[in-house]
Amino acid sequence: MVPGFAAIAVVVAVVVAIGVVAIGVVPWGNNSGATQDGSGIDEDILPNDGSNPFRTGYTLVIPHGGGDGLFPENTMLAFQRSIAMGADVVDVDLRLSKDVVVVAFHDATTDRITGTAGSIRAMTFEQLSVLDAGWSFTTAGSDPLDDDSHPYRDKDVSIPTFESLLDEFPSTLLSVDLKDESLDMVQPVCDLLRAHQRFNDVFVGSNSDGQILEFRRQCPDVRTSAIMGDVYASRDARASNDRNFVPAVTVDQPPFRNDGRQLVDAESLAWAHRHGVAILTWVVNDVDDMQLLVDLGVDGIYTSYPNRLLKILGRCKTEC
Repeated sequence: MVPGFAAIAVVVAVVVAIGVVAIGVVPWGNNSGATQDGSGIDEDILPNDGSNPFRTGYTLVIPHGGGDGLFPENTMLAFQRSIAMGADVVDVDLRLSKDVVVVAFHDATTDRITGTAGSIRAMTFEQLSVLDAGWSFTTAGSDPLDDDSHPYRDKDVSIPTFESLLDEFPSTLLSVDLKDESLDMVQPVCDLLRAHQRFNDVFVGSNSDGQILEFRRQCPDVRTSAIMGDVYASRDARASNDRNFVPAVTVDQPPFRNDGRQLVDAESLAWAHRHGVAILTWVVNDVDDMQLLVDLGVDGIYTSYPNRLLKILGRCKTEC
């Protein structure tokens, strides 16, 4: 996820914040006005004109990295199983290989995930494709040193390309995190989105203002995270209660809590929704927190355990 959004006291330290809920002009933790009927949506205060596909009228289930508490992260297996289960969004981290292939991978190096030392940037996709992307995954509570706790090791789970994901999920909402912050990452990603005609239903985040500016230049129809100027503009608009303010971004990713402090509440959600901004909060794995956010009417929840959220919402398509 794109980090930041803690509070106004730390906003200057945030490299990328999608500056609507993050700014903290309205005090956090005020949950007055939240719906309590389980629907999570109060259309009187959460208007939606249909122009933003990340504002659906219900809470989107967003498996973090494909549901990294249930499956090996950023793998085709994870994305396929979580979407089949009933999840709504493919959330993927992207990096660039030596031969300029965009791959789904979180880390700059292959060590943690595959058990094989290497650098994504220094390896061709052919070299990356033979690595075991299921090598390190362990089930919750298991001993990582116990070979039996690695159910996907040596199961032909590989590192997928971004193009293969676009082919596999041609109409599923996409949340993309550019982990490689180099400017030369932008064109290959934009080219793939353009080739697959994916614009309005894609959100791209990055920790680099320069990268986001370049992405906006090359792919102006794709939703992006904010740069710091956007954050300050939103802060000022919120401070002055400017109801005519038009945010530069239409998707915001505040963490649910920061240092134990709840950052997403009914008042901040209402302000964002009045300005057409979808609030997708991360990473939430506790079922009580999930229920609270559903009741508040949050637009989407990133979670390592999509099965838990799907059960709360009663939307399991397969066994959860």
